[in-house]
Amino acid sequence: MGISERSLKAKEKFADGNMAVANSITSAVFISVLVFPLSVFVSAIALGKEPFDVAKVPPWGEIWLFAGLYFSPLLVAWYAKKTAMDLYDEIDKATHNNSIKWNHKKLRYSRFTHAQELRRK
Repeated sequence: MGISERSLKAKEKFADGNMAVANSITSAVFISVLVFPLSVFVSAIALGKEPFDVAKVPPWGEIWLFAGLYFSPLLVAWYAKKTAMDLYDEIDKATHNNSIKWNHKKLRYSRFTHAQELRRK
C-alpha cells in the first residue's frame, strides 16, 4: 500500500517523520562541519605534526570528495523536506475545515467582540 492510499492522519505522521529526519540530517552535517577542523587540529598536535601544515590546500580530488560527502546528506535532507511539504499541502487541500483558518477567524471575532466591550465601557 503506497502513501497515496493512506489516510490523512497517516500522511501527516509520515510527513512529520520526514521533517524530523531532514532536520536531524541537516543538524548532524552542520555540527560535523564545525567539529571537523577542530579534530584535525587536535590530531595534528597529537601526532607531533605542525598544526599549520594541516591548513595547506588539499588536492582537488580530496576537495571534490569532501564536497560530495558534505552535499549528499544535505540533498537527501532537502528531498525529505520537499516530500514532507508536498504531503502537508495535499493534506491541507483535502481538509475543508482548516484549523488554521478556523483559529484565525476565531481570533478576529474575539478581537472584534473585545473592541465592542471596550466601547461599551
